[in-house]
Amino acid sequence: MSTNTMNIVAVTTSLSEDSTTLKLTNRILGQTASAGESVGIDVTTDVINVRNLATALTDMTLTGFRSEALEQAFATIAAADAIVTVAPVYKAAPVGLHTLFWQLVDDRALSRKPVLIASTGGTARHSLAGDAVLRPMLSYLKGIVVPTTVFAATDDWGTVEGGRALTARIRQAGEELVSLTAAIIGAGNDDLAEVADPDSHAGAGANATRGTSSANRGIVDEFDPANVTPFAQLLEG
Repeated sequence: MSTNTMNIVAVTTSLSEDSTTLKLTNRILGQTASAGESVGIDVTTDVINVRNLATALTDMTLTGFRSEALEQAFATIAAADAIVTVAPVYKAAPVGLHTLFWQLVDDRALSRKPVLIASTGGTARHSLAGDAVLRPMLSYLKGIVVPTTVFAATDDWGTVEGGRALTARIRQAGEELVSLTAAIIGAGNDDLAEVADPDSHAGAGANATRGTSSANRGIVDEFDPANVTPFAQLLEG
């Protein structure tokens, strides 16, 4: 991928045709495109609405089989340069359909991808829901979550002061996402891949050392995707 182009995919759970969640998603994508343009980067965007995958996600949960629509959605995530995740908050947590999507996605789908967390809710009391629930999950999936989280409460849409504050948060988070993504793309992932690739000389030596050390101590890295039990096998239990 050229450093002059960038593909950002938004995963949003908009439960109605004209929800504030979808509105926030579009504003964030618009801001990231503007942030990219300001530094000479052509940003393309795509949106995955988890609402359209509800039945497929339920079927996969119960049977372990993916539909064609889910396969396409997961492939789109894997091919993206960066991710924006936007969900409505109910009772202090992002809606379950949204978190289910991330629970079923491939373990390495977000590896070294910048991610921006955003959410919507009725009051500012829910403003930390995205950080509390999604940040650990996305970090587990090896995503690189940007520092600024965007939360939009009802007052952020209905007042001038709230609107200004929301715009400022969107701008800051969007600039962080574009800046981090550009840095990773600019590096071409070569240095990062060399560290992670067991066939590379430096990476192999480091991995071999770590593997020997862990083996001698009898320690298993439970956070290594290679040691995670596939979802289909969990169903068999």
